[in-house]
Amino acid sequence: MTEKKILGILSIVFGGVGLTFSWMPFINNMAFILGIVGAVLGVIAIVTNRKSKKTLALIGTVISVLSLVFVLITQNYYSKKLDDTFGQNSSSYSEKTKAEKAANKTSENSNDPSKNKWTFKNNVFSAGIMTYKLTKSEVLDSAQDGKKVLVIYADVTNNTEKEQDPSNIYMVMHAFQKTNTANKDLVTGMVKYDETGNNPVQQQQDALHDKLLSQKTVTVAMAFTLENDNPVTVKFDDANFKTIGEKQYNVK
Repeated sequence: MTEKKILGILSIVFGGVGLTFSWMPFINNMAFILGIVGAVLGVIAIVTNRKSKKTLALIGTVISVLSLVFVLITQNYYSKKLDDTFGQNSSSYSEKTKAEKAANKTSENSNDPSKNKWTFKNNVFSAGIMTYKLTKSEVLDSAQDGKKVLVIYADVTNNTEKEQDPSNIYMVMHAFQKTNTANKDLVTGMVKYDETGNNPVQQQQDALHDKLLSQKTVTVAMAFTLENDNPVTVKFDDANFKTIGEKQYNVK
């Protein structure tokens, strides 16, 4: 019997067009549809011509199936290339972002005084957010009758962008003086009160308890009540209350 050719020819046409465009990105999406149509028409043509020749139907079906295979191979290839390209860019971007974050963190830390190491050297007590430069000392009458105080003067600088309390130094600065039985931890003291209010030491003691503005420096006075006239050892601690330095004062 003679082969019914119309469906076979249509299958060849659809499959051929699909095969032609199967290698082109994006366009091969349409080629895939044409391949499916061609394959369906080819199968129908084979069934229709089951008792006669099926040459065109078989050719159309094979071409259509090939177009589908090429579309899948091509899309898989381009998809892999895109993944590799954008994967590398993403990885590079991620690495760059991590590097930038690390650099920013380092920069922030370098600009954050609270991260600075605490030290006591050459009469300068660097306590992170505050720096105390010890300038001089003297023994004066105490506000407490019959007592003397060791007054230590310092220029204190606020290293931060916020107001700070210089008197916090008393938490990490301690004075010790030996008696007959012990090495006494001296209590803080006050100089004898001047009713006129013109005593500069009183003003400097007051300055110690005032809020110090950002990046400003002020002269302050720290005072310790003496037990006797033995030498006084002043110790300076870090943020973990570990002694990092000391200075001795003669009070005779």
